[in-house]
Amino acid sequence: MLLDAAIERFRTHLAHERGLSPRTVEAYASDLASLAAFLAERGNDRIEAGQVDATALRAYLAAEMTRGLSGRSMMRRVSAMRSFFRFLEKRGAITADPTLHLAQRVARRSVPTIVSEERLELMMDLPDVSSAAGARDRAILEFLYGTGVRLGELVALKVGDFLPLGDRVVVHGKGSKKRVVPFAGRARESMLAYWASRFGVKDATDPSLRSHASAPAFAGRLDGEKETRVSRRTVQRVVGRHLRRVASVTKASPHVLRHAFATHMLDHGADLRAVQELLGHESLSTTQIYTHVSIEHLRKVYKKAHPRA
Repeated sequence: MLLDAAIERFRTHLAHERGLSPRTVEAYASDLASLAAFLAERGNDRIEAGQVDATALRAYLAAEMTRGLSGRSMMRRVSAMRSFFRFLEKRGAITADPTLHLAQRVARRSVPTIVSEERLELMMDLPDVSSAAGARDRAILEFLYGTGVRLGELVALKVGDFLPLGDRVVVHGKGSKKRVVPFAGRARESMLAYWASRFGVKDATDPSLRSHASAPAFAGRLDGEKETRVSRRTVQRVVGRHLRRVASVTKASPHVLRHAFATHMLDHGADLRAVQELLGHESLSTTQIYTHVSIEHLRKVYKKAHPRA
């Protein structure tokens, strides 16, 4: 099978069999297209997938590194190639997986930026909740930090995802996988306050709220008489604007609040596997990056508090 045809087959598999988001599918396809383009430049424009060996893959990665690709992007390239060739081998399209001979890692994961609990407490008080936009922005900030959900997961939520469980919410994660996330405290309070101003309901038990079950949980603009869901860009702007007022961060993104959720949970004694489930990580190794941050926090506390530290 020609490499280009194999890539298209893999793209179809990701989209329809694994149910990954269009953004993720395109990221994988883009990485593999980059590999195909590299091989074509070397005179292999009609190369068979089974002819790609570890030597060619190492040459490709070396070229990408030379042109200044970041460590994170290099890791993504390797991940895409591993998934692609493993897929082909399982289906008998190739006889051997050339990625088995690649190094396990091409770069270390960077330690996530963590904002302190005190700074986030200040941030939550910034939105003017007397306005509709302010009530929504406060709900967005509290919900991201209170649940640890991803940006795309927040945007996709409907009011109906909150109704059946009361103190929990059904989150639609990567690969069309659902998980149930606790929803309480200030996140719940700010959400209900936002819905009260938006729908005129008293609380989550108000029967009239069910008539809005199909409405987006966080609204953007009105399209005629119908509300559209808030855009990813709007949420990014909301978080960036408020986060930069309380903390010096190089990247004030919604993911910073997800990082803070995980780290602060571990700081207060949460089990690592519980945090893994809450974040929707398939692998525990992905969650373990936060243990490093948490240990650093404990080390600072120890050195400050212990008389002989």
